[in-house]
Amino acid sequence: MPSPADLCLASTVADDLGVPVSSRLEALVSAASRAVAGYCGRVFERGEGLVEYPAGYGRPLLLLERPPILAVSGVWEMGSQVSVEEYESPGKLADAGMVRRKRGVWRMTARMSGRITETLGDFDGAGGEDGIRVVYDGGFVTPGQQALDGALVVTLPEDVQEAAVLTVVQLYRSRGVDAMVASESIGDWSVSYFAAKAEGKSPIPGTAQALLAPYVLHRVS
Repeated sequence: MPSPADLCLASTVADDLGVPVSSRLEALVSAASRAVAGYCGRVFERGEGLVEYPAGYGRPLLLLERPPILAVSGVWEMGSQVSVEEYESPGKLADAGMVRRKRGVWRMTARMSGRITETLGDFDGAGGEDGIRVVYDGGFVTPGQQALDGALVVTLPEDVQEAAVLTVVQLYRSRGVDAMVASESIGDWSVSYFAAKAEGKSPIPGTAQALLAPYVLHRVS
């Protein structure tokens, strides 16, 4: 059964491989989708009513974790709601997951060790409900979400979908293959040898990594 986080469909991969859809293939689709999302450092599937406590850093931009931003329901600072006239997230800012304060800067909170903290360096701030809270809709509609709700239209970029397909294909074809052994062949001559660097081999093939390059998020922590 498809998952909302699936970045491609088992039927698409099955067509590429020339094999029938199976539970095994569906599991590989979910595994590859998680790998692609992890590689990009982001969650791709659309979410509604998402609640985040982003770091302000005393700057005019807030960085949210599930771009693109589709709609901002509200922003709160120190428990008080910020007027919608004071911030915006148009065009490329929305695509990048950024909310800009039109005048001045956001409260000086910071993110350390994955949490909003009360202090950073030489300044004091506040975290959680005493800091900044944003409620918004964000992300893409994935093939998995459309499979679960036919009324939805897929908005996930095609290159991300193709990268997921390529990753599933590699996972499928590598079953039973020892990743620590590499082989080369020239004509009727072949040799197999121990691949010392194979242990850190990425499950995402090089072509897929190239397709994903524009979607990798580099977060400041």
